[in-house]
Amino acid sequence: MEARDTPRPAPPAGHRLPRLGPLLAAALSCALPGCVDAVTVEEEAPPPALGVRESRTLTLEFLRFDAKRFAKTLTLEELRAIPKPTLEAIWLLDLDISALIENALLGIMYLPPADVEALPPASRNLVGLLNMTPESADLRGTSLEGLLGVGNAVGLPTSKILADLVGAAGNERLIPVEIAAQAVLENLVSTHPNTKARRGPPSSEHPDGIYPVAPRSIPVTLYDVVSDFAGLAEQFGPTPLDPDDPDGPKHPGFIKATSGVKAALDHFTMTVRVNVNALPYKGVDATAADVASVNSTPGQIDTLFDFSEPDWLELNGLAEGLSIGELTMAIPESPMYLPGGTAEEPSPRGDSPVWEQPPWELEHILARAGELRAALIEDHCSSYGPQGTSTSQFEPVEVCIDERGWTEIRVDDSVVLEEPPPPPSYFWDILVEVAQKRLHDGDLAEGDANVEVTVRDVPVGVETDDLVARIKENLANDPAVLEDMAIELNDNAAGDADFYLYQPSTEGGVAGRRDYLYFIAPDDIRKDAAGARVRDYAYENPGFFADAELTEKVSTTEEIDGDALHEKVEVAPGDTLYFEDDEGRRYAIEIGDKPSAHRLSLTLTRIQ
Repeated sequence: MEARDTPRPAPPAGHRLPRLGPLLAAALSCALPGCVDAVTVEEEAPPPALGVRESRTLTLEFLRFDAKRFAKTLTLEELRAIPKPTLEAIWLLDLDISALIENALLGIMYLPPADVEALPPASRNLVGLLNMTPESADLRGTSLEGLLGVGNAVGLPTSKILADLVGAAGNERLIPVEIAAQAVLENLVSTHPNTKARRGPPSSEHPDGIYPVAPRSIPVTLYDVVSDFAGLAEQFGPTPLDPDDPDGPKHPGFIKATSGVKAALDHFTMTVRVNVNALPYKGVDATAADVASVNSTPGQIDTLFDFSEPDWLELNGLAEGLSIGELTMAIPESPMYLPGGTAEEPSPRGDSPVWEQPPWELEHILARAGELRAALIEDHCSSYGPQGTSTSQFEPVEVCIDERGWTEIRVDDSVVLEEPPPPPSYFWDILVEVAQKRLHDGDLAEGDANVEVTVRDVPVGVETDDLVARIKENLANDPAVLEDMAIELNDNAAGDADFYLYQPSTEGGVAGRRDYLYFIAPDDIRKDAAGARVRDYAYENPGFFADAELTEKVSTTEEIDGDALHEKVEVAPGDTLYFEDDEGRRYAIEIGDKPSAHRLSLTLTRIQ
């Protein structure tokens, strides 16, 4: 960080008065009867910094300009001009994407035949798996191939046995789309680090600024809306599992690419109504030994918006029927073959190695889908005699599944089979074995069946009115997320103050009878044009002290006018205080006279 005592360049000879924040400028334009030309004055170069044992007397002023229910409307262009970090910090809602994933899978299932043929082999095989029914199931090359012989022995089609086993019609998908979507959500989407946690303002409940994301959801920020979700592929693509270890293991992500998303239409506007003191607080930059301005907005964030008024926030021009024009989903497969289990233990899933693999791999997702499907199958046995369900006592074939999903196919020894019947296993073991075989159709080797499928016009599954209502509710519950944008709207900071003057309110307004010095907090440090803090909060001993050794603190964070963040102390003429700036220099403050009710003089002396 550049030292703050670096000599500052002199301002140009003709220098305008310190700039007003946009809110204040707009409010004044409404309050004044006519236009006033900008005033240009000559401004002297700032005074030099203090040396040790040097002093300077400064006068601070406390002024207010209260704007009540002032409406500020921002266009899409104006919002996009706000620094990206500021927009990204404004969390709007956790968007449930269950419908989006289900709609994407439906899009894959119903791809036109020509589009399916144009897919890479692995993706084409996935389409077949998602559409697999008892009648279309291809059991060749699996342990279930013996089931073909069982069916032939009693004159039954294999599809009949499979349909009875799962309780489905012959042309009904073995794995319904809702179950496939749930497995993808649980195993692929919800394991991604950026769907588990998001950043927000530090709070007592979340001092690290890390908040959990709602299950089955992705966090949406104002940047996502005004940029038409331009960062989806980056945000939900490959990402380190541990944010603190960028070179460690990665999650493969689940969104490969997106395009054609239109969240905010060209005429989109965002209107906020605020109650704000639009003037900055005047304070002291001890390093420069000069008066500086501190943005007054952070200290008012809890009273800035009147959430009891329904029009405190208005969003107009959001797209109706939000959808993604083109979405490419990617699911990796395991680099090794994973046989289905053949033992009941360990309970409740058995001994297949598929459960030990990363949850986002395709085989693990399919196993989870089979587990979810088995939970819907009632415990039952189906018996078969020659030519179908026999009316005789001889039923040599029995297919059973219990409440755990354990499946057994028993064949009487009197039935002659070329291949033995499939061994007992869990239902998901059967599904994984068949799926792995079919996934590699076309002579694909293990590890070469990663799938990528692009679908078009995928509905997100949320109504615009519901979206706006949830955004307003979330922002009202946590207005601190709007702090940075509010500062942007009322950007009136100048210089780098270490403390500032504040006069508490009374029932009749600001009386000017009590004067407090507030030590700055991290949020008071101004930002540059890119939205980054211009300096670190490097104060080792923030606050005010009664002694030069800084052992007896006299400031507290008592709540005044809703502010319980800043170290503050009441002062009166004749008081002496001590403090240390962010460069480790120590100063004495001698409180002088009050030239008027809202002004306070003080003498700053550098003592170390």
